[in-house]
This record gives sequence, structure tokens and C-alpha cells, in this order.
Amino acid sequence: MKSISLTTLLALLLISCTNKRAEEPVLVTKRVDDVNQVVGVGKIQPENGIIELYSEVGGIVEKIYKNENDSVHAGEIIIELKHSIEDANITQLKSAVRIQEAQLSVDENALKDLQIRYNNSVVELQRLNNLLAKGAESQQVVDNATADMQSFMANIKKSQATIEVSKMKWKETKTQEATAEVQLQQKFIRAPGNGIILELTMQKGNYIDNKQIVAQLNPEGKIIAVCEIDELFANKIKVGQRTIIRNFGSLDTITTGKVYFASSFLKKKSLFNDQPGEKEDRRVREIKISLDNPTSILLNSRVECVVILSKNNQ
Repeated sequence: MKSISLTTLLALLLISCTNKRAEEPVLVTKRVDDVNQVVGVGKIQPENGIIELYSEVGGIVEKIYKNENDSVHAGEIIIELKHSIEDANITQLKSAVRIQEAQLSVDENALKDLQIRYNNSVVELQRLNNLLAKGAESQQVVDNATADMQSFMANIKKSQATIEVSKMKWKETKTQEATAEVQLQQKFIRAPGNGIILELTMQKGNYIDNKQIVAQLNPEGKIIAVCEIDELFANKIKVGQRTIIRNFGSLDTITTGKVYFASSFLKKKSLFNDQPGEKEDRRVREIKISLDNPTSILLNSRVECVVILSKNNQ
């Protein structure tokens, strides 16, 4: 009886182990060559990237000319910083320029007068030398006329040197004025090109320095999807392949598009490098996708880019 029970127990254990092995999942490894689509992580952005605006100098915000979602044209003022010191400096330099220009005019007229007097002294000396040759004039008179002519010549050279120094000072002041004008213009933060203001991080009265982002601009141009494809499938990507764009973690299609750029090298992940558990040593190939309906999705959206590899879908 004990023998039969032991036999029965062993049989039951054997059946149980067999059933457990049957329930274990069978892992099937699919070859890379058999893949007909590749999914990469991407984001929606302007083709030329979102432009971050900085101030060239520090200062207090005096006035804000544009709001978020406003359109701007190249050169339009977005933010104005206080510039009373720059204004005063320019006023002072302009005044100095006017004074120096007036002094230059006086000096140049004095030089013209000296040149006229010198020319007259040359003519007079020649006349006296003729009279001296005829015995009608004394040597002393001729010597005095010669001294006068030489004095006029010395004064002319002195006046010319004075004018050159005055011109150098005038040019230096003009340079200072131009520099002050540039410094003043740095108090105005302008749009570098046509586009739309995405974000303003400043309010009137805020102090900013030249390392702060004051606004973000969506430049005029195409909206695209920038996507990173894992190196395992990088060689499968070709320009012209059709793509499906969907929200991250969703199977719903937002829009479609086409690959128009594929990087010629692999690089580290850069779009989203804060994913839990991702390996830092993995490399990706960056691709850019033109969108059939870019207005259907928001800028900076995190998306999945499904690249269709099948030949009949390319």
C-alpha cells in the first residue's frame, strides 16, 4: 500500500512539472531584417529651432512692446531697458562734437588767413629784392620782409599741427559717440527675424542680466519633427520614407509626414535623456520629418515617429 502511494505521488509531481513547462512563455526573437517599421522618440520644433533671446547688457525692464503669441518682424523692439545714463552720455558727447567742430572751423579760417598773409609776404619780398637790386631799397628792409615771411610760414605749420590734433580729438569724440549709440541700442531687445513670440519671461520693473533668457521666438518657416532612431535600426532609415506621428504612448495618428534628412553619423541621445533606465552608451541617428499637417500638433510636443520601412509604403 505504501509502495502504491509513493508511485502515485511521483506521477503527480511529474505531471505538475510538465504542466508548468507548458505554461512558460516561448521567447521568439525577431530578426532586424524582418522589421517593417521603426519607432523613434522625437519632438515637434521649428526647422531652424526655437530662438532664445538674451539681453546683451544688464538693466531694468522699462517697457514691453510685445506679448506672447504676437507676431514680430525682424528688427522690431520686444523689450526696452532703462537707458537714462546712456542718453545723458550721448547728449554730452554730441555737445563736445559740436564744440570741437566749431573750434576746427575757427582754426581752419585762421590757417587760411595765415596762408593769404604768407602769399602776400612772398610777393612783397620779391618786390623788395628787385628794388634792392636797383639800389632803391636797403638790405635791412629786405631782411625784415624775409623774417616776416618765415614767421608766417612757421605760424602756418603750427596752425596745421593744431588743426591735426583738433581733428584727432574730434574723431575720437565721434568714435565715443558711435560707441555710446551702440551701447544705447543694446538697451533694446529686438526680434532677430520674423516669427511668433512663444514666451516672455520678463515683466516691467524686473532686472535682467546678459545671461538670462528674456523670450523665446518661433522663427518663420516650417514646423518639423526631429526624431532619434536607435543605432540597431539606423541603417534602415532612408530619405523619402513615410512616417506616422503620434502622441507618446498612444496609437492614435496625429499627422503623417516624410523623412527629408537623416544624419550621416551616430550620436548620444539628446532630445530626451532623462528616461528611466536608459543606457548612456547607446547611440542614435537623428532624422528630420516634414509634416503633412503641422498645425495639428503643438510645438515641443513629445511624440513617437513611426518610420515605415516597407517598399510599397516608401
